[in-house]
Amino acid sequence: MVALASTGVSFAATKGKADKGVAYVSATHTVGKTLIVSGDFKDKLLGSGGIVYQTRVSPGNQPGTFLVKARKITIFTTKGSLSGKGQGTETIAQDGTTTVSDGTFKLNKGTGAYKGHTFTGKFSGPLTDGIYKFTYTATYR
Repeated sequence: MVALASTGVSFAATKGKADKGVAYVSATHTVGKTLIVSGDFKDKLLGSGGIVYQTRVSPGNQPGTFLVKARKITIFTTKGSLSGKGQGTETIAQDGTTTVSDGTFKLNKGTGAYKGHTFTGKFSGPLTDGIYKFTYTATYR
């Protein structure tokens, strides 16, 4: 009976919690071929914090599109940090408007309260006055 009860708890823990939030970020500088992007975020479960991306940009499949790969994304809160990878497609329209779509991320290296946890999700959003506004949905495990 004890083994069965433990198994039920284990399954419940791996299901994860649905989450959502918004991040406001801007490119700050380059280090070699790496573009550093940073800003802040507000999250339903994790609260508020800072975020830093180490990105590389390459041409996309269509004119006016670019694949932005973040080989490292780190979020910081007062409870710890989570790091991982992600990517998205940036599109610059003929009228000059810029959006990011099809964004995904998986943060699986935690410190502090986030050690052993993962944060996986999807994001998108526009660039306005030099600031990207990414809205996201995620699962926190």
